Amino acid sequence: MLASSLVACSDDDGDGSAGTHEPTGSAYYQELADLTGGLDEQNTAADEELNEAVPTADPAEIGNLFSEATLESADRLEAALDEMAALEPPEDAVEAHSDLLTATTAELELSRAFADTLAGLDQQEVEALSPPPEQPFIETSTDDACAALQALADSAGADVELCVGMFAPPA
Repeated sequence: MLASSLVACSDDDGDGSAGTHEPTGSAYYQELADLTGGLDEQNTAADEELNEAVPTADPAEIGNLFSEATLESADRLEAALDEMAALEPPEDAVEAHSDLLTATTAELELSRAFADTLAGLDQQEVEALSPPPEQPFIETSTDDACAALQALADSAGADVELCVGMFAPPA
């Protein structure tokens, strides 16, 4: 787990005892970047698989196909969220970290609800479906929280890219 790697035990004080040291801001930002980057890689691979499956899928089953893919994405997001919650941000990043957790939780809930909406729809119904009305607000909240953490990481001198994949602001 990511949290277990944040606290390092060492004997750098020379007294023969293992001391516990708080993670540095840079370590926190690196752990978060690894987490968001890993999630992005997993989601990209899953999207590629979905894109390969769509052309050969039964049009009557498209909604189920997208529903299952959305639930799998939600499962990956939930696992990442659990790991994010276990991270210990530096003092100046506590609020932004909390904001990211809140926004990511809202994204998770939205994904699960949208998966339920997709289930059982045929291709025509899926194509006619509008995004949930709260989606832009939730995505903006996630983008803003990530951007705040990125600014803090930059200020701390951490050479990381936190806002990738679902955490990236619109281009």
